[in-house]
Amino acid sequence: MKKHIPYLLIISIVLLITISICCSSSANELAKNEFEHDGVMREYIYYSPNSLTKNAPLVVVLHGFTGSAENILEYTRFNDLADENSFAVVYPQGTRDEELNTFWNVGYEFHEDVKTNDLDFIAKLVDYLQAKYSLSKENTFATGMSNGAEMCYLLACNYPDIFNSVAPVAGTMMNNRFNDCNPVNPIPILSIFGTDDKTTNYMGDEANAGGWGAYKSIPSIIDFWAANMEYRSTKVDTLPNIIEKDSSFVILKKYFKETSDTEFLYFEVVGGGHDWPGVWGNKDIDASKEIWSFFMRHLESNEAAEQLR
Repeated sequence: MKKHIPYLLIISIVLLITISICCSSSANELAKNEFEHDGVMREYIYYSPNSLTKNAPLVVVLHGFTGSAENILEYTRFNDLADENSFAVVYPQGTRDEELNTFWNVGYEFHEDVKTNDLDFIAKLVDYLQAKYSLSKENTFATGMSNGAEMCYLLACNYPDIFNSVAPVAGTMMNNRFNDCNPVNPIPILSIFGTDDKTTNYMGDEANAGGWGAYKSIPSIIDFWAANMEYRSTKVDTLPNIIEKDSSFVILKKYFKETSDTEFLYFEVVGGGHDWPGVWGNKDIDASKEIWSFFMRHLESNEAAEQLR
């Protein structure tokens, strides 16, 4: 009998994982699905709390380079926020490059020959989910880490008609995409970036010393978006340094117009690295909570949105 116990244990673990990822619990839906785009079956994880109503918001959460939908689902804890605030979440999965690294096609030099159109994939996936689950077309948001953050900037450049607001964390804009970005109707953006990031240089890499391709500095990206929003006012606050042992603190910079809801919020994590604050690195802010609070402030009016205000 003893020799059968490991086998039964393995079966039990597989069943538990299957139930937690693929099945509903108390009317909540957490499912790993496939969606065909350009002849390729793409994967995504969709989460819907049992409190969801018609025209509820949708938040798109994008993993980083070499990351996964499962990984960013776990550490951002957006499912918990969805339970508390009645919105749906989708975690799309990037494809693999020649080195088998998962990625989003944002214009890296070593992806020069990649034809994957991730922008269109995300836009089509959003449209599909809105129709299937009766989600709000006015209240769709996107956030992401690193490579996923870079996708958020591109979504703001290319699909301001689809996305209400975006929130990139620890991401930049590659020169080849930055130069093509001409947002006609800029949307609100919240950006979080650490000044001591060792993966993505705060001051950019115009000479392509890192091999990713030339990319902009964070100050130049902020200036670009703020100028496109035609901001008239700025406000700078140093937030409480609650956890001194994390060797960083946060300065919040707001760029806005008194006559418009469009704004750029920048959480500058002084001394911070390539992090998702609140999970690792800086612990003075909880990035996920700050992001949802920002999205909620920009909800377009509908019955579901009014219930969340």
